[in-house]
Amino acid sequence: MALSKVLPFIENESYDHLSSEVITKAKKSLLDFLASTYAGYQCKSASIAFQSADWFGDKGYCSIIGSEKTVSPLAATFINATLASCMDIDDGHREPVGHPGCMVIPPVLAVMELSKKSTGKDLITAMVTGYEVGIRCGIVMNSNHEQLFYGSGGWALFGSASGIAKMKRLTGKTLENALTIGEVYGPTAQCGKSIAAGSMTKESVGWGAVTALMGASLAEQGFTGPDNILIDKHLYNCNIENIFETLGEKYEIKNTYFKQYPACKWAHSPITAAIQVIEEYNPDLKEIDEIIIETFQKATTLHHTKPQTTEAAQYSIPFLVATALYYGTVEPYHISEKHLNNDIICNLATKIRMVSVDDLEKEFPSKRPARVKIKMKNNSVFTKEVKLIKGDPENPLSWEDLINKFHLCSKDFIDYAHREEIINKIAHLENITHVKELTHLLK
Repeated sequence: MALSKVLPFIENESYDHLSSEVITKAKKSLLDFLASTYAGYQCKSASIAFQSADWFGDKGYCSIIGSEKTVSPLAATFINATLASCMDIDDGHREPVGHPGCMVIPPVLAVMELSKKSTGKDLITAMVTGYEVGIRCGIVMNSNHEQLFYGSGGWALFGSASGIAKMKRLTGKTLENALTIGEVYGPTAQCGKSIAAGSMTKESVGWGAVTALMGASLAEQGFTGPDNILIDKHLYNCNIENIFETLGEKYEIKNTYFKQYPACKWAHSPITAAIQVIEEYNPDLKEIDEIIIETFQKATTLHHTKPQTTEAAQYSIPFLVATALYYGTVEPYHISEKHLNNDIICNLATKIRMVSVDDLEKEFPSKRPARVKIKMKNNSVFTKEVKLIKGDPENPLSWEDLINKFHLCSKDFIDYAHREEIINKIAHLENITHVKELTHLLK
């Protein structure tokens, strides 16, 4: 049973047990989460999410990142999780095919702000605990993703619940119920439905995080769930016990990736390939006749050429590649709604044809490869192939890279001195005596 490994891990995990590599990755993950959260203010869904405080509780002591307002823990969790995920520039892990940080960190921060004892070491430990359990649950739940593809809100809620439980110091049956309630109450968050028509539901991230927090709160009062997690074994295509065997020994947080671009991960290889073409060949965009993107089959479903919303743009490989060719990069403001009607970009997008090819299909999901061929009107062809990109575990973003990303995403909200203070707090997170030393800087 998965819980036979999960429960003692949550109860016994400690900061002193963590390696320096894991601690550093947790700090990077926190800085990346904050960058992604500020980037989320470019999305219309962010302003709508703020209104959720009206029914989740608009009075409380929990911070909304980027705002002076404090709200209830449920409202803060929903709003911060939505902000962190809505621009699709937050961290991820290939095997569960989704995003742990936007699910784990918001409810943990909310719980910590209400706690009298919530040190930087506590935050690191709760984050790592949540990542390790959540990622493994996602690996199990998406082991049969061809048949049923769970979004992050469906699997990472177990990570949210684990991080919350660690922070609340839950034990025994209460801890068990904090996790198992999510088995029933949690959203399935099926990916195809989550992103259909450029919807703002984004893998049920906000709702999944709230569900986990609510489940833990109910468990504290004696509310019960089923007797295990991952009980739908007939839906999975893996040995569940093997997935959890290394819990506490092998740390999956080390295998998470960070994003350079605000886009579905499946779009990052074609974006990178397009940028490489621009940097090496500098083709005249007006002379492009056709652009062929060869990739794996699932990526070819992201083929619409004229997105009407920011969310739709994040899942439009033609639009994103055209944006990369035009700007030489893709930044959050490039896909904000006011930038979606650039005639040159829209025209380029219509010239893109997406094709699934067997050699790249074989690389998925361990990689998200793409081959971009730009055919010019004079019959010359520029080709670039990308299988791994900067930010992948094999080619990770450095601390300096993440600092630059944080500055890029937060510069419109916080002055430089405060940004530097936030970066310094996270770099020395283990020295914080209460998490409010950090959260008061994020307003």
